Amino acid sequence: MREEKRKKKWIKTLQFLAAYLVAAWTFLQFIDWILNRYDISPNWVDLLLWIFIGIIPSLVIYFYHQDRINNGILKLREKIIFPLNLISLAVITYFGFGSSDLGATTKEISYTNDEGNLSTQLITKEEFRIGLPIYQFTAKTQDTAYAWLDDGIQELLYQDLSQDKNLSPYLSDTEGTVNRVSESRIFNDYYLEGTFDIKDSIYSITPIIKNAKNGKTVSEKTFDGTDLLYILDDVSVYVRENIGITEDKRDFYIDLNLNEFYSNSLEAIRHNIESNYYRAHELDPEFSISYFENGQRSIRFSNGAEGEKALIDKAYKYSNKLPLQKQLQIRILRYIAYEEWDLAEKLLKLQLEIDPNDNLYNRLLNAVYGETKQIKAYIKYAEDRYSKNKSIDNGNNLLNASLVSGDYDKVISAIKAIEVVQPNNPEIFALKLRPQLLKGDIESAQKTQDRVKIINTNWINFVKPVDTVIEYLKKNKPTKRTLEKFTGKYRSENSEQTHEFFMDDERLIRHVSNQELSAPILAGDDKLMTGGYSYRNTTINEFLTDKNRDYYAIKLHLYNFNRRINYHYWRYDDTIKNAEKALMDGDYEKAEMNYKLAIEEYPNHYFLKQALKHIEYVKNNSKEKIAEQYNSIIGSYNSRLFWVEDDKLYYERNGLSKIHLYPITEDKYISLSRYANQYAFETTEDGRLASAVYSYKHDSQTWEKLTEGDNYFLKDD
Repeated sequence: MREEKRKKKWIKTLQFLAAYLVAAWTFLQFIDWILNRYDISPNWVDLLLWIFIGIIPSLVIYFYHQDRINNGILKLREKIIFPLNLISLAVITYFGFGSSDLGATTKEISYTNDEGNLSTQLITKEEFRIGLPIYQFTAKTQDTAYAWLDDGIQELLYQDLSQDKNLSPYLSDTEGTVNRVSESRIFNDYYLEGTFDIKDSIYSITPIIKNAKNGKTVSEKTFDGTDLLYILDDVSVYVRENIGITEDKRDFYIDLNLNEFYSNSLEAIRHNIESNYYRAHELDPEFSISYFENGQRSIRFSNGAEGEKALIDKAYKYSNKLPLQKQLQIRILRYIAYEEWDLAEKLLKLQLEIDPNDNLYNRLLNAVYGETKQIKAYIKYAEDRYSKNKSIDNGNNLLNASLVSGDYDKVISAIKAIEVVQPNNPEIFALKLRPQLLKGDIESAQKTQDRVKIINTNWINFVKPVDTVIEYLKKNKPTKRTLEKFTGKYRSENSEQTHEFFMDDERLIRHVSNQELSAPILAGDDKLMTGGYSYRNTTINEFLTDKNRDYYAIKLHLYNFNRRINYHYWRYDDTIKNAEKALMDGDYEKAEMNYKLAIEEYPNHYFLKQALKHIEYVKNNSKEKIAEQYNSIIGSYNSRLFWVEDDKLYYERNGLSKIHLYPITEDKYISLSRYANQYAFETTEDGRLASAVYSYKHDSQTWEKLTEGDNYFLKDD
């Protein structure tokens, strides 16, 4: 009889439990609809699910003993189990959802538009966006005429999808399913790849959406047509549909067609993808994005301030047709080009609220922090970014920032934690080498280095130089005194890029112009190591000394996968800077005075004497004669273009940033942007005018004419 009664109670309990589960599931579906309808955090569904499941132990006990409990009779075990269940559930949900955003999925951002008026934009919060790595599309039939589409389709889809703030797309050149899954699985649910084919002027584009956890195909579809840009617009919609972005969410943001904001000239797009900017601008003079991409590349590598400003000004001039994000990127880059750091920083911070994962915004803010030496701000921002979004890029930024701040143990611990998740990743453990060397843990660094050499055998060319660094540090410990002697600014002879070394407490910091800060490693009595395995190169900075043992230049030995490349950077102080400014302003007396002072201080700076030659030449020749000289050579020489603007001679190649040329003889010119080059003109035996380049050779301390490859061109007919 008792057994029968117990059986009935269990049946009744299970019936109540089943009814509870059905009711809970129905309620969750209703809540999910409400959250989607009113753009409220979907984390509420997960939180409520945990609560509904978490109280099941107490509910089972209640359902089984409900007659007694309803009469207010609780046994000791129930007095313990019920509170314990609730407390455990509270602790679990606190740690599971304490840092989750349970508010709206959107937020309103304010910014000042071009008219100076305050504008607002409603955007999706970062944590509710869908990450989407985009990989190269592969040609089904190899055709060199369409080889540019391997990168072109990838780039165009990225530009189109970036308009939708429900997404956080990014580009990657990783190949192979295994490598793509390994790269994308940690932070994403999907990734995009695809194929394409062209037959009889018909484009066939097949986007393939894959599961980032296992590489299995989620969805694929082929789109055909004669207009590539319209096809890609359709592909963009298809991709968003199939990764869970509903039509309501898609319609929340403006979706311009590619031919509206990118370019309506496929040929111009092709040349832009191939970095032939001059031809792209020639085919589409209003190609704002092309001017912008050329300008930002020039600024990043400091190719020449005057040319950089000209490019970004053109990008700004034609930017009204672009998506708002691109317009703001151009404005930020314009502030940086004109060195308005405060304005750049303010606008960058505002736009990073809208697009916190935008690589350009993050890189530019790091560059601003570097230019203004805001080390604490740089470190704090890197920490904040990684805490909000643990992506690969944010992880690398945090790694570099932690090395700059001297937090070596934190870096090593973080890398070890990632090793637990990815024990078979041959690259993760190698990241420990730099913090180990900076910390002075040479024994551990040696173990890491030995393992690197065994596992990453294809890195051997840039791994071997690190052996000499480790051997040196075994016998020599860095001190503040040994590091202080490296402080100073050095300028490239091939661009306007500068490397500045300065002390922050006991640490030596390096800043590369328009790039982020970094922490160099002592590599010898007069040497520093920069780069690292995460950059796939090692650079040994050899500081050259004069007769007084003072540093006057750096000879960089850059080791990559298969070779060593040498570059020279020259000590660059206010005397040289003032001399160059005076020369650019046409104040020849002041320029001559400063150049002579600089030569006295730095007799090995060969380019200073070239500038004096220009001053002497200008003094001995009339403006009319020099103008006539310019007019006799201007024109196109294959990919080179020479022209006169405001009585100055300019040179541009393939649409790269223009540079100002200064005459030193009737047929030779120098540039303050390219110390190591001389630009010459000569007449061939058959009477044609030709453009040649002379390069400075350090071993012989002479100028050598470059005649091979694309260094010698005849003037176009």
